[in-house]
Amino acid sequence: MEDKRASSNGQAARPRIIIDSSYIRGMKQDGAPLRTIREQGGRIVVTDTLLFELFSTSNANQWNASKRKLMEYRDAIEVWEHVSEMYRVELKKNRPYGNPFHIEGTKRFQKMLAEDPQYEPNNRDEIIENEIQKREGSDISKLFQYFSELSEESEFKEIRAKIRDKAPHDKEVVQTCYDLINDPSYIRSVIKVISAVVKNDGTVSLNLNPQDVNEKWVLWHFSKSLLTVFCDCLRLGKDTFKKLSKRHRKRLINIKHDLDYLILLAFADAIASREAKGELFYYRRWMFGDASKLLIRSYEKEQITHQFRLMSKIAICVTEQLDGYTYALDPWSRGSLEVQDLKTLPRSVFVSYDTKGYVEALHGSIWEHVAELLTGHSTSELRAFGGVVFVDTKTLDPLFEPVL
Repeated sequence: MEDKRASSNGQAARPRIIIDSSYIRGMKQDGAPLRTIREQGGRIVVTDTLLFELFSTSNANQWNASKRKLMEYRDAIEVWEHVSEMYRVELKKNRPYGNPFHIEGTKRFQKMLAEDPQYEPNNRDEIIENEIQKREGSDISKLFQYFSELSEESEFKEIRAKIRDKAPHDKEVVQTCYDLINDPSYIRSVIKVISAVVKNDGTVSLNLNPQDVNEKWVLWHFSKSLLTVFCDCLRLGKDTFKKLSKRHRKRLINIKHDLDYLILLAFADAIASREAKGELFYYRRWMFGDASKLLIRSYEKEQITHQFRLMSKIAICVTEQLDGYTYALDPWSRGSLEVQDLKTLPRSVFVSYDTKGYVEALHGSIWEHVAELLTGHSTSELRAFGGVVFVDTKTLDPLFEPVL
């Protein structure tokens, strides 16, 4: 499903932008920021959790207002599956779920927006209650009660000592939590906890080996999200795993809705949210770091456009000559590098060849030298820019995308 065709600034032609409830509720009725995302070639990702949050609000007008904002941009909308459903499928089938894009859900939602955005089912309250039961069942309590065993292990006591009573955006907290949450051994420990809960439940005949699970699995990122809450509890110095109060359980459920967005962010390019503080804001940094997954908070066209440029890889345009190839930075890539580095970069690099076959044989090894000459950065440093892609100057088709 992923569109690999490069645009003029080297980015994937259709970057996926997850929209959360705070973003859509805060924008004006014309939904102009969504127009900018569509104009930039982005896909507006509407998660199952967003639909639930909008639909289940006590204010029915909020649901209708949100649909009116989305109506004009329905052709750019993708509806993605619910996180819990995906990881249940993975547990049952013992393989990654794959692309979260929900084809039928997308068609239905686009059709509803096209035909009658004011439509509401007669059994609205019944639908909401069924969804609440599905999302807020006993599994949350069970999972965190099992976590009590993990919290007693010595390494977690050391982590707690480092981060206890510090602000969530404190540099040491961010780094410590990021290291914990992205450690494969800890992630697989959480997968074992989930497996134990599922086995006891008896609804799935489980044959899962945690060692087989990796970043391609929703289960992997779901486990990271549980570690995120776990790390926050360590930071607060609370042992909330053995017994959950009704109040704290409700808070965990609300946090879980935020985490649904962040779990799916592993399969998207950015998230659009107006949340400037709170769980979603700093959990995102803990789960993904500062650079890999962008946060779009602005409604201004110029700022959104700038964020799309940040999602871009460094694009190097390739032009064939009679006796060689000319390599030059795409104008957007060149401009962003010169502004950041405060220096003028070479206009182009020409590589000649005796025979066409000679340069084709060499192409795989010369790209590093070309990229370093044009950008002034080593290949390892270029990872921070999202990587490098060589594109055909005329068609903008990608010719070569090295692994950094």
